[in-house]
Amino acid sequence: MNAPVFAYYRRPLVRNRIQAVETWISDIAARYGCDDLTGRTFVEFESPIRLLWSLGEFLDQRIDANIAEQVRDLARDHGYDYDRMHSYPMPAPALWQLIGALESAGGGIVLIPSLHHLADLEVPETAILQHFSRNLNTRVVWIDPAVGTARQPCAENRPGPGGSLTGVLGEFRVSPFCAAVKMARFYCEECLTRSGLAVLADTIDELMLAIVGPAERRWSGNADMLDEQLVVRLIRPAESAVLVVEVAETREHGDAPLDSALRRICASGAMVRRQIPSVGGTLTRYEVPMPGSVSR
Repeated sequence: MNAPVFAYYRRPLVRNRIQAVETWISDIAARYGCDDLTGRTFVEFESPIRLLWSLGEFLDQRIDANIAEQVRDLARDHGYDYDRMHSYPMPAPALWQLIGALESAGGGIVLIPSLHHLADLEVPETAILQHFSRNLNTRVVWIDPAVGTARQPCAENRPGPGGSLTGVLGEFRVSPFCAAVKMARFYCEECLTRSGLAVLADTIDELMLAIVGPAERRWSGNADMLDEQLVVRLIRPAESAVLVVEVAETREHGDAPLDSALRRICASGAMVRRQIPSVGGTLTRYEVPMPGSVSR
């Protein structure tokens, strides 16, 4: 008998791709002999506290109500550490429901888009995974719906110089309310390690901080930007001594100068090309030379 199949994802991380994500989950479940996930799909919604606070900050910007500062003062007057309160991990009622279902079923298979869907919850992701495998007889399958693959290198990837893969190595989407920087750094490190390019991890990590960091700060508390997003793609062209990092953004800023962090990275050897596609937004390509290669 096939093991029971369950699914779990965080609603804020998929945003307007709900139908695509659930269709992909269903397709993967069918490969494990499950044609119906009714009652076995557990969805975690945005923390109402974080969402409410973001709306309060947005109201401050719109009518200059100074609500945020008044709340900080009130917390301080009552002896509360405001910064610590605001950074509490997100509660995860759907995760606990999933764990209860797994206990009742005696284990099974859990389909989750990515490790990021277990990050920043009230229980560390490593503890969750250990509990799944050690205590619940449960196996997690990462399905990466944004890429359309179950976290395996693309079929067209081929070994390049030194045994590393070439072609599209990975792709991920970053949106508001997603711990954007942490997500980008995690995906890039995992992708580079899997592709045999761990030697570039520090450089790409610095690049993600410089690209995604400003976007996350711009998104924070700004409800006008809830539809904004960016997509990062890592590409290793065949017969090339560079790694290409493509960043497609819905925001148009093709004529804006690079900030100081990106200028510093480019000064160390990376090349940057930016354009405004016909569909709008901004597409930026960073060509990061492989260690030991000579920049042209």
